[in-house]
Amino acid sequence: MIMRSKHLVILIVMVLVFMAIQFIRPERNMESFQNRNELFFRYKEAPQLVRVQLLNACYNCHSNKTAYPWYASVAPVSWMINANITKAKSELNFSEWFLYDEQEQVKLLLEIAEVLDNKSMPPKPYQWLHREANLSDVERKKISDWAKEYSNALGSN
Repeated sequence: MIMRSKHLVILIVMVLVFMAIQFIRPERNMESFQNRNELFFRYKEAPQLVRVQLLNACYNCHSNKTAYPWYASVAPVSWMINANITKAKSELNFSEWFLYDEQEQVKLLLEIAEVLDNKSMPPKPYQWLHREANLSDVERKKISDWAKEYSNALGSN
């Protein structure tokens, strides 16, 4: 009997803690205006397929325009998602593309090509939850080729 009441107290405390942490929410990554420094705001030459695939597979983490799924409102999942987005944006932020100098843009474009070629991006767990981020080999190659061409064009300036 004592064990049963002990388990009940533990369960009640866990539920109360879970409910309390729902009030601790990270700041949302949702820029509502068209940013003048965003990659496709000023660079219009990218093929439509490349634009769409980058928007679908990369922008949720690598821009200031995250489309949050329902479970991103539930702590502690919201904290993990926020940490992943913050880390991703520190490495590459398409919303601030034109704040990078040309040398940094070339480096980032070559890194984009590399992570697509070795299939390390988008991360597998992200792809499991976001079908639109599942890139075929053909789509990966098109984006990678575009990134290499764009980096060559920048590098020759």
